[in-house]
Amino acid sequence: MKKLSILLISLLLLCSCSIQKEEKVAKEDKFALEYSIDENHKFKSSKVHDIFDILDSGTGIIYFANSDDEKSIIYTDVINDIFNDLDIDKINYYNPSTVKNNNTKYYRELLNLVGDYSIVDENNNPSLDIPSLYFVKDGNIVSYLNTANYNIDSLMKKKTKKKIKNEIKESLEKYKSA
Repeated sequence: MKKLSILLISLLLLCSCSIQKEEKVAKEDKFALEYSIDENHKFKSSKVHDIFDILDSGTGIIYFANSDDEKSIIYTDVINDIFNDLDIDKINYYNPSTVKNNNTKYYRELLNLVGDYSIVDENNNPSLDIPSLYFVKDGNIVSYLNTANYNIDSLMKKKTKKKIKNEIKESLEKYKSA
């Protein structure tokens, strides 16, 4: 009987700890947790229809990334520091992995809207490059940045970070003047 009581108390304690952790995570910034960055960031999680609106006729900066991808995590950290230093209100973030993996009509629509700013995957199909940044003004992509020229190791080097910062600054100039 004593063992059963101890087991029940242990289970209750474990369950209550789990509930508290879930409540804490719900209150914290999910994006910051997924990408291991400070909560002081410019990324706003967007729905696919928000991204459609920007690419169709809107204005904004779109960031496609996947927190399950190591390159996305590192690139997010790099560009987070850069965007925090620059005068940018928000970056529209969307993780297209679910719609991509299921090849849904939403993914095909995204590919249609980005047009020539997509890549060809290993199966010779059009694909969104992950991670990538799109600078869109009135539905026109005025600048596009991806990480094709960088490997994971190079993304951690100061020289590469400086180069990425210059690329973003140039893209922002095009974006603001378009």
